[in-house]
Amino acid sequence: MGYQNALKNRFIHVDYKEQSAIQSAIEKDSKCNNCTLEELAILKELLNNPSITQKELAGIIGKSERTIKIRTVEKQKKGLIRRENGRWEVVVTI
Repeated sequence: MGYQNALKNRFIHVDYKEQSAIQSAIEKDSKCNNCTLEELAILKELLNNPSITQKELAGIIGKSERTIKIRTVEKQKKGLIRRENGRWEVVVTI
């Protein structure tokens, strides 16, 4: 380590905007303000495939069927989703 190297690039200028530095998993326009990432994943899958079963959803999300059943019942009680004619309908915007 006995090398004598001149320091270059001593000044680093970082241009940033305050607002762009703040990141959130939930957008401000979302009506699902208290949703966890797990719940958001469920809602997105229901949007992508409204006729999906809870068993298929559990396989995609990587959770147990029981967890998916609990989460979907919770979301139905909160009025975020509903099941009609064998199809899921997501009532809120994500």
